[in-house]
Amino acid sequence: MPEAFLPDDGATEALGEDLAHRTPIGGTWLLSGELGAGKTTWTRGFLRGLGGDPEAVASPTYAVLHRYDHPEGRLFHLDLYRTGPGGAWSLGLEETLTATDRLVVEWAGSDGPWPTDWVARLHLRTEGEGRRAEWTGPDQPAAP
Repeated sequence: MPEAFLPDDGATEALGEDLAHRTPIGGTWLLSGELGAGKTTWTRGFLRGLGGDPEAVASPTYAVLHRYDHPEGRLFHLDLYRTGPGGAWSLGLEETLTATDRLVVEWAGSDGPWPTDWVARLHLRTEGEGRRAEWTGPDQPAAP
């Protein structure tokens, strides 16, 4: 499993941007880590990597879902902390997503249904003054 030490927010965004370049249309990222670990910061870089506006990214904790347009389509940024893993699906999210949308899910658990079979995981944790990131690589098989 690839991993990296990220000394600051800029490095966290850079990792998100890099992984966005290697995420196929329809790809889903399941993010985990304690509060403040950098999940939304990573998502800013991810949207930048797709050609979207990173300044538009905000934590979805209270809104549950944000949608961002980018040149190739849409990025859905979802937070299941308050709803639980099945909560978003009870709201009809599966009817909104298409196979061409990318999805970033904070506090995802392991349940879907995800729009495609390409699912990767990213775990962020505080380490010293920075954070440690571990992920299933975009070039590796999808996580179950």
